Amino acid sequence: MITMFRRTEAFLRIDPDSPKSALMRARAVYMMGLAFLATQIINLVSMYYSYGGFTVDHAISIAACLLVVATIILLRRTKKFQLFAVIYSVLIIAATMSSALNQNAGINSALIPFFILGVVVNGFICGWRATIAFGVMTLASVWFLYWVSMNYNYTPIFDVEKFGDRNFQRAMQASLATMLITMVGAFFSKNMHEAFADLEEGIRAAQASDRAKTDFLSTMSHELCTPMNGIIGMNEALEDTELDEEQREITTDIREAGQELQTIIGNVILFSQLDAGRVSLDQSPFDIRTELRNMVLPFAARTRKKGLALSARVAATVPQFVIGDNVRTAQIIGALLDNAIKFTDKGAVEISVKGGPDETGMTQLIFAVTDTGIGIATEGNERIFDRFTQKDGSINRRHGGTGLGLTIAQGLTELMGGDLTVESEVGVGTSFKVRLPVGTAKTQSHQMQMKDAA
Repeated sequence: MITMFRRTEAFLRIDPDSPKSALMRARAVYMMGLAFLATQIINLVSMYYSYGGFTVDHAISIAACLLVVATIILLRRTKKFQLFAVIYSVLIIAATMSSALNQNAGINSALIPFFILGVVVNGFICGWRATIAFGVMTLASVWFLYWVSMNYNYTPIFDVEKFGDRNFQRAMQASLATMLITMVGAFFSKNMHEAFADLEEGIRAAQASDRAKTDFLSTMSHELCTPMNGIIGMNEALEDTELDEEQREITTDIREAGQELQTIIGNVILFSQLDAGRVSLDQSPFDIRTELRNMVLPFAARTRKKGLALSARVAATVPQFVIGDNVRTAQIIGALLDNAIKFTDKGAVEISVKGGPDETGMTQLIFAVTDTGIGIATEGNERIFDRFTQKDGSINRRHGGTGLGLTIAQGLTELMGGDLTVESEVGVGTSFKVRLPVGTAKTQSHQMQMKDAA
């Protein structure tokens, strides 16, 4: 059912990211239209069975269905919701009139549900003013029907003079019901649309604030890079001088702290670029085995310092040369390795690559980064990819970090057309799997030709 609704919305060109009030109005237009068509199909079948054939009533019903279909299709071209409310209102009043005037019977209390439908339609699609306008139009229709019933010379249903008082009572009942329905409908419609307006304003304000914070992070991160590079450069120059053992330890600590701070600043910059949609992708051939070695190498010292085993392996089915963005791939794997080493105190961290060409000619690479660390509880799996989020506050204090690594990994993976999943067990370890679709460069000469062409 949900799939059918989504396909209908796609056909009607309804943007799911449009403001909620516009989305509600558009859905109301076509949902009420589809409901009308369904009821008329049932009505056509029942009339054919009752009348024993095709009649004028069938033609009128089919004409109304065609008008509704045209109205729904018109939604694809324009989102002038007042137009749709007018069309539906005309259909409702016309249906009421045709039913009441068919045999000059006048007022029929069974027609009140039509008036309720009109109030709902106008309340949802247009708002309280349209609801009141429809109510006024309905009152005028009720008393017009009463006038017809009292001034028609002959009716096969009843004697006008004998049932005049009863028609007046029915007109009064229909009027009171219409006024009550209109007031209630207008009240709820006004509050509903105001609530949607406030909600959308809050969403716009939150989005603007979020963009401002992202721009601030990006600007400040770039500003921090210059002095940080200066500190690291001066420390490297200092390490090249004659230092005693204590001074050597101090410069080593400065270098490691500076490199860690550089990583944090780089993550913040990359995150802000992803958030702003400013990350571009490159499509170049590269040797996956060489690149994997380069991805793992920077983490070797950290794993040795913690006493962890670090290994990498590539399945024989993986082509040697692939076409994709090796820089973004390295950033994804780097974020996952950093996360694995950070939360693993004993055991091992392993990265493996599987996959091969599929029927489309693309290569589906499956990277798996597995550790024997603290693991993640099942209820925490959904939160770990949220920005600035770690498993809990104590984790942040013990292991440090900004909580952006996995967010960046997921964002880059999705940008490259892949997906990132996690399997974990508390106290046993965690395994992140990344699927990346890449092209295949069959030979090294093919690779060089593509480089020359680029």
